[in-house]
Amino acid sequence: MTYFKKPCAPADVQAKFILHIHPADPGVLPIRRRRYGFDSLGFYFDQRDFDQRGVRVGDQCIVTAHLPNYAIGRIQVGQWISSENRTLWDAEFAPGR
Repeated sequence: MTYFKKPCAPADVQAKFILHIHPADPGVLPIRRRRYGFDSLGFYFDQRDFDQRGVRVGDQCIVTAHLPNYAIGRIQVGQWISSENRTLWDAEFAPGR
């Protein structure tokens, strides 16, 4: 999964990124996530680990996140400011449709 924004100011990548994966078969979810019906794989832009990487190049921001290895029914993305209980933006789509 790749997020891309241009132009992109440093403030555009401060909020936590939302990445909710709704599997085609909820039975593949870890037990702790089954009651929610989706995997919550949110992250911060500057988080540095195997699953996601963020980089600023000039006035562009690019961040990639690895998706789980199961059939995905739909994906929800966006950004969230938890201290304000506020969503900055969000979108939902079904891969391959």
